[in-house]
Amino acid sequence: MKRFLSYSCAFIFTLFTSHAYGSKSHTIGQKGKIFNQEGNKVTEIKIKKGESITFVNDDNTPHNVFSMTKDHKFNLKIQQPNSKSSQTFDKPGEAIVRCAIHPKMKLKVIVE
Repeated sequence: MKRFLSYSCAFIFTLFTSHAYGSKSHTIGQKGKIFNQEGNKVTEIKIKKGESITFVNDDNTPHNVFSMTKDHKFNLKIQQPNSKSSQTFDKPGEAIVRCAIHPKMKLKVIVE
């Protein structure tokens, strides 16, 4: 019985926290060597802690989305055209997202 209660509490906690911290995914495209949202150039996006961004390569060239910002380091590796990759942001703060192939591509992610 104790094991059942323990598993039940863990399940309820997981269910609650996934909704409390949000599981929303935002979409950011990559086309024309810029980050865009719904076809418009975007240089900054605000999201909530626990939300993710799906980076979609809408371009005809590969991209490599990454961040070296403390507490938000990640590297999605090479994204071929017509592919997508997601990154979850679990800590508040700001992350600077770049493309290793196209250095002028820059996106500030503000995690609230």
